[in-house]
Amino acid sequence: MAEHLDELANSTKEILSDNWQGRQYINFGPQFRIDSGNPEQGYTGSHVYSMYANNNEGEVCLTKYTQGGLHSIYNDGSIEIIAGNKGNQGGVDVCITGMQGSVVITAMENGDVLVKGKDIKLQAKNNVDIIAEKGNVNIFAGNKIDMKAKEAYCNAPYTLPTVDHPLVPPRSSFLGISYRGLEAEDLAIAAASAGIGGPAAGALVKKGIESLKQVV
Repeated sequence: MAEHLDELANSTKEILSDNWQGRQYINFGPQFRIDSGNPEQGYTGSHVYSMYANNNEGEVCLTKYTQGGLHSIYNDGSIEIIAGNKGNQGGVDVCITGMQGSVVITAMENGDVLVKGKDIKLQAKNNVDIIAEKGNVNIFAGNKIDMKAKEAYCNAPYTLPTVDHPLVPPRSSFLGISYRGLEAEDLAIAAASAGIGGPAAGALVKKGIESLKQVV
């Protein structure tokens, strides 16, 4: 982002000047004013226009556009966008598009990012990454979860059962079908119920290997 802003600033050097004669300043009272053609240099060049307002509590709302092409909206309070009250049902009411760059939504401090809708779709040409740096990834479905892929990997050193969710796969489940017909079918299911990767599972797998050696 900083490199992009530097490029914007450098691209405006040739067209910027200290021409104060082109400036127009309109004051509508102590709480609102419009400034146009201000040649003072900002990070991305001088201001094409800026609108500044403040309320009785001293909170500021600022909208500006610079010679470097940056349009900024700053508000000390909240920003609300509502559309589509008289639009067509099922149409697009709010559209946010980044033509050649990224779209970044950040909630600072302890804020959450909440997306609600009848259906929510995440679509990517390449990858979809979900990262919880210090917490958990929780997925709940009221009906079912379908996953389709050419390959699937799960790297979990410990998968432990709980009182509410014992890891005992029924024989009609995916794991149960996978184990069906094995000489050590009962041991495999018992190992899953003991917690894959745990000490008990290791002992059961070892026992299963010994059983298979005897069969062979």
